[in-house]
Amino acid sequence: MFRNSVYYLGGIVIFVFGMFIYGIVSNWREVELNDVLKEKKLPTGFQPKLVINKIDYKLHLYADTILVKTYDVVFGGNPKYDKRDSEDRYTPKGSYFICDKKITTGLGKTLVLNYPTIHDAEYGLKQNIISNKEYLLIESAFQNQSIPPMNSKLGGNIKIHGNGKFDLILRNLPFILNWTNGSIAVNNREIEELYDACPVGTEVIIY
Repeated sequence: MFRNSVYYLGGIVIFVFGMFIYGIVSNWREVELNDVLKEKKLPTGFQPKLVINKIDYKLHLYADTILVKTYDVVFGGNPKYDKRDSEDRYTPKGSYFICDKKITTGLGKTLVLNYPTIHDAEYGLKQNIISNKEYLLIESAFQNQSIPPMNSKLGGNIKIHGNGKFDLILRNLPFILNWTNGSIAVNNREIEELYDACPVGTEVIIY
């Protein structure tokens, strides 16, 4: 009985370790964005657009209608649900844009999205999640294409970011782990590419 348990646990460890090594090898094979741009004969200063699929866990980088590169992503909580308040840890769905770019101590380079938008605020007001004053502040930010309030009960600080100091582990996991606060996570090398490629104002569609 004990021997069978040891064999069983040993098999699990070997399987997980093998998948971890497979993840490392797969990441080594990843083609860098600059090489993709050269192959597709696109300039480095192309006009980007990001389309994020929550069901397939993919982030697609476009240049106009041309698909440039696809990245694996993870989210916060169950991606089948959409963000409704500051406590749910879900990733929002809708049309956004990059309203700020920040370099943080924990996650490094981040692309901040303009969540909540007027559409999120309309829902929040109808459901009595936010006050009329908060609604007007979000509406003003939306109309002026500026950074919205991030401290209402709708939540905020939804970003595209890397894995931080846990990158080696998280990018090579043999399973999907939705670990963020509702933000969209890629690996550290990929956020470097996206940070350089996507200026403030870049359109981001999440569905």
